[in-house]
Amino acid sequence: MSTNRIGSYTPKATDGLSPAATPQSKAEDGKVHNAKSVGPATAAQTSGQAANNSRGTKDYGVNISDAAKSKAEAYQKALDIAKSTPDIREDRVAELKKQIADGTYKPDAGRIADGMLHEAIKEHLAESDN
Repeated sequence: MSTNRIGSYTPKATDGLSPAATPQSKAEDGKVHNAKSVGPATAAQTSGQAANNSRGTKDYGVNISDAAKSKAEAYQKALDIAKSTPDIREDRVAELKKQIADGTYKPDAGRIADGMLHEAIKEHLAESDN
């Protein structure tokens, strides 16, 4: 499945769902209404549905919890911070170059080994997920 914005989903052929089997198409056919018997639509419902259809969206009665909204906002904030952080920390590079030149750089072999193992485990888990 591709990475879409939170709350959007478009069935793909690889999902194993045909568009005819999705709740969206059944709801449009009028055959499924959230597993409840639904009477005739009121004028307010009809005008609201028309407004949603004019914007290209549909109201499927999905409510997103405040906790989910909060997590989505936190995720977006973290993503923005990560995108704005430079790939190379020039200040840290300059500091390490100075330590090497002065002969005061003392790498911690244990931390290096831990970091290498951590990265290897992450790569292994990422490969096993695919």
